[in-house]
Order: sequence, then structure tokens, then C-alpha cells
Amino acid sequence: MLQGLRSRVDAKLSAFFVPRELILRAHDRVTVLRLSVRTQQAGLCAVFLFLVWTLAASGGFVLQEYTIAGKDDEIEQQKFDYFSLLSEVAEYHQQFARIAGSLEDNQAYLLSALRDGVQGEEALARIEENLRKTESEETRVVAARAGLGSKAERFGSELEAILERDQALRARVQSMRSILVEDSPDGGQAAEADRRLGQRLQDLESELTQSDTARRQLEATVADLRSQVMTAQQEREAAETTGEQFRDEIRILESQLTLAANREDGLDRQISALEQSLETAIHRGDGLADDKSGLQGELVDARQRMSDLRAAQHSIVERLRDRTELGVDSIERTVAMTGLKVEDLLARVEGSGASQGGPFIAGDYSGDFNGDAELEIALSLLDLRLNRWNALQKIMRTLPLTVPLDSYSISSGYGKRKDPLNGRMAYHRGLDFRARTKAPIYSTAPGTVTYAGWSGPFGRMIEIDHGHGIRTRYAHLKKILVKSGQSVANREKIGLVGSSGRSTGPHLHYEVRYNGAPLNPMKFLTAGKHVFKD
Repeated sequence: MLQGLRSRVDAKLSAFFVPRELILRAHDRVTVLRLSVRTQQAGLCAVFLFLVWTLAASGGFVLQEYTIAGKDDEIEQQKFDYFSLLSEVAEYHQQFARIAGSLEDNQAYLLSALRDGVQGEEALARIEENLRKTESEETRVVAARAGLGSKAERFGSELEAILERDQALRARVQSMRSILVEDSPDGGQAAEADRRLGQRLQDLESELTQSDTARRQLEATVADLRSQVMTAQQEREAAETTGEQFRDEIRILESQLTLAANREDGLDRQISALEQSLETAIHRGDGLADDKSGLQGELVDARQRMSDLRAAQHSIVERLRDRTELGVDSIERTVAMTGLKVEDLLARVEGSGASQGGPFIAGDYSGDFNGDAELEIALSLLDLRLNRWNALQKIMRTLPLTVPLDSYSISSGYGKRKDPLNGRMAYHRGLDFRARTKAPIYSTAPGTVTYAGWSGPFGRMIEIDHGHGIRTRYAHLKKILVKSGQSVANREKIGLVGSSGRSTGPHLHYEVRYNGAPLNPMKFLTAGKHVFKD
């Protein structure tokens, strides 16, 4: 089975690759160019390799563009992350500043509270000292009151004894007076008794006087003691009131000290929490600083990689531009060989929107790397050259650069000649290819059939529009194999050689026209030998 398949493939290749000859005529000089099978195979391989290289280069360029776009997006994302990190670090610095300010305020408040606490303790100490003095004074007053009470009791008992004694004396005097009255008849004795009684009465009266004096002194002393006791009681009551006030102040101060102690505990806990938050912020700040350093290192590496990448891209762009310029120059030289003006053809292509132009204005690029403008200029120039190359490729695909026959000889060239029928000078607007009758005729470029039928002296004629104003004519045909409006490919069989119309024998009259004006087809055939068509 494999042997049969191989035999069929070899048969197809043998049928396709046959020795060919190209007959070229210039200034009545005919040149035969022989193409061997090996030469044709080598040419086909070269075309295939060129197409593979073109596809690989285009794919590599597109892949490089995608890679560049990805790197640009990655760099922008790193910039965004870096600026986000800087804003977070600034926020942490602000939080740290706020925490430090709060610590300073709390410390100042704590110091003021502690100072207030010390003054309160000093006041409490003074109050307790005054309270102790008041209590000692109260003890002294109580002791004095007790002494005055005992002394008053003693004086009262003495006064009662004196009063009893006075009453006893008065009773004795009264009894003696009564005795004296009873004994009045005895005058001498009475006088003596009266004298003694008088003397006794004087003594008693002096004693009574002394007793009264002593009683008055005792009463004054008792009154003085009572006044002192009242004063002491008032002082005691005042001292008790002052003591209650001091105790109230002590309770208030104790509650204030308790509140100050609780607040001090709360401040201690707040200070501990703030210190912990500060340590956390410091550690996180250190971590952010490390992350920042790492990101800066990565950014430096990314910039270096970006610089290397842009240098490589610039080199690739330069090489592509050089190769594109070589292709463009080669195509332009080929087109110039046909006698057509390249710029006129390009204008037609541009009119259809195939190319672009205008002055170069660099885009708004927000990158930080050097060499961007130079690379953008190189890319813009490369884009312009690629557009021109693409337009020229489109033109090349529509140029009739191949021979319409496989086997032929040129019987009449382009330009002035003697008419073959009447012998008069005439202007020949094409080439006459002498060939055998019914030899196949091929289209020299892809296009659309605009006319297929009888055309007066041309006999059976086919006209094909190849675009961009270029048309070809095939006259004196034996048979037409296409229809008007039909699309034909390059080297597609369209008719058979004949001698219809004004003809002296079987041949093909072949014309090339541009915007309706005839051109020398030989120039196109000469240019065609430098180009391999698909």
C-alpha cells in the first residue's frame, strides 16, 4: 500500500515538474531560458522556506508584542502596589504619631493626677494631725471637766456642811437668847452671861461672816467652774463638729484617692496597651520597611530586565526593518521593471484603506524607563515599512508576470511593425505568441473576467481585470472556457489557441493595459522571471 502511494506521489511530482523553457525577446534578439526539474524544485523549496520564515517572523513579532504588553501591565501593577505600600506606610506613621501624642497626653494627665494624689495625701496627713490634736484637746477638756465636776461636788458638800453649821449656830444663839431671857432676874450673872454670850455671838458672827465669805467664794468658784464646764462643753461640741467635718473630708479624700488609684490602674493598663500597640506598629513598620526594600530591589531588577528587553526589542525591530526594507526594495525594483509607477499603484491601494501615513507624534507614555521614545519611533517606522510592504505584496499578487502559454514562440513584438495583412506600418499594442492550435491558454494573474466573447478583429477575446487598474486581453482564441464575471486564479486555464478574427494563423494576441492604456507585456515577463508566483 505504501509502495503504491509513493508511486502515485512520484507520478504526480513527475507530471508537475517537467523541463520548461522561457523564450525572451528583446531588440529582435531571442533568449531561451531553460528551467530544469531540479531548478524548479529548488525554487519551490526556496518559496516554501521564505513563506515559513515570513510566518515565523510575523508570529515572533506578534508574540513579542504580547510579551511586551504583559511586561508593561506587570510593571504598572508593581508601581500601583509600590504606591499603595507607600500610602500604607504614611498611614502607619500617622497612627504612630497619634499614639505617641496620646501617650504624651496620658502621661501628662497621669503626672498631674499623681501630683494631685500627693497633695491629697499631704492634706489628709494634715487633717489627721489636726484630728489627733482635736481628739487630745477633747480628752484634755473631758479630763478638766471631770476634775471640775469633782471639785464642784466637793465644794457643794462643804457648802452644805457650812450651811448646816450656820443653822446649828443660829439655833444655839436662839436657844441661848431664850435662856438669857429666862435668866434675866439674876442681874450679875445675867450680865456676865450676857457678856459671854455677846462675846460668843461676836465670835459666832465673825465665824458666820467668814463662813459667808467662804460660801460666797465657793459660790463664785462654783460659778466659775460651771462657766468653765460650759465653755469646755461648747469647745467639746465644737471639736466634735470639727471632727465630723474632718471625718467627712477624710471620707471624701479617701474616695478621691480610690478614684485616683482606679484611674491610675486604668492609665497603667492604657499605657501598657499603647506600649504594646506601639511595639506592634514598630514591628510592622520594620516589616513594611523590609517589604519596601524588597520591592525596591525587585523594581530595580524589573527596570533592568525592562531595559534589556527593550534593547532586545529594539534590535529585533531593527533587523525586521532591515529585512522589510530589502523586501520592499526588491518588490519596488520588480514593479519598476514593468514600467508602472509604484507610487500610483500604492495610491490606489491606499485609497482602499490598506495603508496609513502622516507625521510621527509620540504617544503619551507614562513609563519611567529610558529609550521608550526611540523604540516607539523605530516601531512606527517599522509599521510604516510593513504597511508599504503589505501594499506592495497586494500589488505583486495582481501583476501579470507569468507567460499565458506553456509552449510558444514570439512572432510579433510590442510597438511599431508592418501589418501582416496589408504590409503598412502600424502600432502593435501587444505580443503575438505563436503556438499550436488548441494549446491551453492560462491567466497571467488572479482577477475577474470582465469580457468573454466575440470582439470584432480580435475574434474570440477574453478580458480580465486584475485590480488597481491593470487588465489583460487574450485574443484570436479557438474556444473560450470562462464566463464574464467569473473569478479566475493565477495560471488558471481560460481558453484555447486559435485564429479567429483578423489573423493569419494560430496564435495568441496578448495585451496588458493600465487605466485603459496599453503597456509592453515583455516588461512584465522580464520582471516575472525574478519572482516566483504561488
